[in-house]
Amino acid sequence: MLCAATAWLVFVVAHRVLSGRVWWWQLPELVPPLALAAVPVVLLVAALAARRARRAAAAVALASLALGGGVSGLNLAPLWHRAVPAPADAIKVFSWNTWYWDQSVGSAMPPPTGTPPRDVAAFYRYLHAQDADVLLLQEYVYFGADSRPIRVNDLDRLRREFPGFHIAAASELVTLSRFPIVLERGLDLRPEAEDSRDTPVPPGSDWPGFYTVKTLRTDLRIGSRTVSFYNSHINSPVDPSAGGLDLLSLNRTQHEARKANFRVLAADIQANPLPAVLAGDFNASPAMGILRLVPGRMVDATPALRSLYPATWDDRWPWWRIDWAYTTPEITVHAYRLVRSDGLSDHSGQRLVLSLSR
Repeated sequence: MLCAATAWLVFVVAHRVLSGRVWWWQLPELVPPLALAAVPVVLLVAALAARRARRAAAAVALASLALGGGVSGLNLAPLWHRAVPAPADAIKVFSWNTWYWDQSVGSAMPPPTGTPPRDVAAFYRYLHAQDADVLLLQEYVYFGADSRPIRVNDLDRLRREFPGFHIAAASELVTLSRFPIVLERGLDLRPEAEDSRDTPVPPGSDWPGFYTVKTLRTDLRIGSRTVSFYNSHINSPVDPSAGGLDLLSLNRTQHEARKANFRVLAADIQANPLPAVLAGDFNASPAMGILRLVPGRMVDATPALRSLYPATWDDRWPWWRIDWAYTTPEITVHAYRLVRSDGLSDHSGQRLVLSLSR
């Protein structure tokens, strides 16, 4: 038992040191986050029942729980966090990875292999049902049979579906807002790439921006204030062009692109004096050290969630969380909940109610 507990402690220490820092640790990073709390608890119970080295094994199991429990995805904040009631002019925000937009029966493209048929009308009903002032939507893109991204041009329908809303789009990101958009721009990762060879654009691509722009910033005029909203979809650790999960799909290019996306996001937020909201699909579980690169100015909204183990993916059988929301300290989070997608996506949506400090 002592050997098993020690082996797990070595893994946890290595994970905390290497995760997010070196590309070749990406496979161990895919461990279910809850294992970092569950495994040491099991080891602790087994150690207490053991005949030999009971105390040593228990101490080692407790050490691994102390080191890994904080990144296991457990959210103990609901035990003490009490939300402040929202004012009448609170802002309702909805962030969601749409799973290739409305690509399904009735859309311009058939559903990709492995995705179920979806009702396009239901897709828009779902968006309307969120009753949001600001919608931050990811995967505004179709995919061909060869895994090639295809631009979506659904702006006319969005204007019909959401009259009076202002719309910004960049790469595979689209933001809808009841409030006027005074600035919009996609954040290109290339200035923050350590090596130009790490830019994940396939040769011959007719849409390089899909690979290099993974955050859309929109500054919204809300009353007399301007607030920045960052709509992000950080690259997956798994290279989609590899066709599956193997050592080729977990490569240095993917890792460096993820870091560059976080760095360009951090640089923009650090230089931005405005209150800000950051939400989207980070493709990072609570156990992944790359979350250290989230800009230090941002405050995690997780304490406002009521779930003890919030999970956003896979929406059908939620295992862990890869969708996140942050705000600057000038913004109060009055409510935060995860919204199941009713089979429309493999991600749950994130719904927040926010207000600006007076």
